[in-house]
Amino acid sequence: MKRVLLHIGFWSFYIVFCMATEYMWAKGAMPDLSTFELLKGMIIVAVSTSIPEIGFSYYMMYSGFERVLRKKGSLAFNIISILVVFSACIVLVRVITHYILGHVVYDGRMAQPAVFDPLIISRSIIFMGFAAGISVSIRLLRNQLIAKEREKNLIREKLSTEIQLLRNQLHPHFLFNTLNNIYALTRKKSDLAPEAVLKLSELLSFMLYESRKDTIPVSQEMAFLEDYISLERIRYDERLKISFEKDVKDPAKPIASLLLLPLVENAFKHGASETRFDSFINIRLKQDREVFQFSIENSFETAKPMNDNQQIGLNNIRRQLELLYNDYSLDVNCNDNTFGVNLYLNLHSYGKN
Repeated sequence: MKRVLLHIGFWSFYIVFCMATEYMWAKGAMPDLSTFELLKGMIIVAVSTSIPEIGFSYYMMYSGFERVLRKKGSLAFNIISILVVFSACIVLVRVITHYILGHVVYDGRMAQPAVFDPLIISRSIIFMGFAAGISVSIRLLRNQLIAKEREKNLIREKLSTEIQLLRNQLHPHFLFNTLNNIYALTRKKSDLAPEAVLKLSELLSFMLYESRKDTIPVSQEMAFLEDYISLERIRYDERLKISFEKDVKDPAKPIASLLLLPLVENAFKHGASETRFDSFINIRLKQDREVFQFSIENSFETAKPMNDNQQIGLNNIRRQLELLYNDYSLDVNCNDNTFGVNLYLNLHSYGKN
């Protein structure tokens, strides 16, 4: 409906333009005409001569030019077809003007040039070319806008698919590590094993439903990390010192879902579990307006460098950041038996790539 109204609006404006042109010409050529006769002639002439021009414009928009643009059929045939239709419309305009309007509208009072007078033909060509040119230009612009929108949608779908694949990559990785933890508890016949299974079911439920969302509130991401840390505490007991400092001004601020899990998971899997003495993990999360900062440090055996498989978490989050945010930094430091990662995010830059 909107498109139809736009077409009606455009052609109404064009006919008004033709009416104004006809009015000025008739007033100069036939000064003895009354105002009523001028207005009547202006309306009838403008509408009658616009019909072939409008018809040719739609032919060009939806057939002639489209066939040339999309290379449908022979180029020579298409060009000849356009010229034939164009010539037919010019002849129709001249017939309407010469044989009908000159006698019916102005009652034979206007001097009649030859039907195919070069000056009059040139005027008709200019008007018809102008109408068709504007119409085709608008059509081309619309096609370009549609093509760009489709391209954006394809890119968006591709990015969304890649993001989902990255998140799905975390699921088996996370599940493998957590099941190992529960397996260790069951081997010890620990009373904490049922609690660990319950925690795992809650985490998996979150991952199953919330990970499908593009973003979640910072509070939910934080709660998920706390649940995961609680599960790990069951396994390590007092052997591992864990601190989690939080300073969040606006818990409702959106952040990419499950973005921080790989960092925390790495700290437990490749840091604390492989450190023989004084194992620790220190986590700091701070959010103020659009600024989000997350840092994590863990004990680390320098004699055991991380291999490619162990870096899956870091590679995963780095790629997610590249796809999702255009204002971020991810710094990795490894020294003095301490492995640390510092993440800075401008939350407002999400999806601005």
